Amino acid sequence: MNKKIKTLYIIWYREILIYFRNTVKFFTSIFLPILILVFFGTGLETMFSASVLGYDFAQFFFPGILGLSISIMAISSTISVVWDREFGFLKEILVSPISRSYIILGKILGATTTALIQGALILLIIPYLGINFNKFIFIKTILVIFLISYGMAALGIFLVSRLKKMESFSIISQIIFAPMAFLSGAFFPLSNAPPWMIRIANYNPLTYGIDALRWVILSGSLEKEEILMVTSHPLLLCIVVLLVFNFIITFFSIRIFNKSIY
Repeated sequence: MNKKIKTLYIIWYREILIYFRNTVKFFTSIFLPILILVFFGTGLETMFSASVLGYDFAQFFFPGILGLSISIMAISSTISVVWDREFGFLKEILVSPISRSYIILGKILGATTTALIQGALILLIIPYLGINFNKFIFIKTILVIFLISYGMAALGIFLVSRLKKMESFSIISQIIFAPMAFLSGAFFPLSNAPPWMIRIANYNPLTYGIDALRWVILSGSLEKEEILMVTSHPLLLCIVVLLVFNFIITFFSIRIFNKSIY
């Protein structure tokens, strides 16, 4: 058991070092979401006032941008698998007496942690958005961020396991993630979307992640009836779907990685 934990720790720690040593990525991962919230969110708020929508657009917009930001970070962090394969480091790990499942779990947890760090830093701007926030809501938000980040990191591993070149990663991730982002309800309430879009969004795990973030972040500022206006699913269903998705995508990520190395 100690050997397995040590394996997880070493792989996880390496992913964290890669994140912090890339100062450009670290800075932009925090700066860009805040920039979008300040300028894009403020601009849209002038068009969609609370008197028109029935709710504060900044409060609606923040959980969506937060969810997309941590998802992008979690998926992009898994590119280290392609980098390790291309430069030979992955072979060195695979010939060692280490369970391949723990290699993948370590990388998933590493990518999840980087997204958690990013999410925690973005949460620091909440007081400037007029959202009531306390320690209890912060803990619940971090737990939801973990569930979303873990699922997106495992999805990233699933996507990159068979890739041989880093150039292919951006293409594959955009083809998969872009529809997920637009159908997540991050930019507009899905309750006002066409029926065909709602049906597709119901199969999107990120939709449930964004809704879960809205439930926990806005719980101190809005009543339940008001939160229902900006969400599509109840909180309990969102948590259950995220847990089931994380379990399934982890299983398939480990399986496809084990097949891709032969």
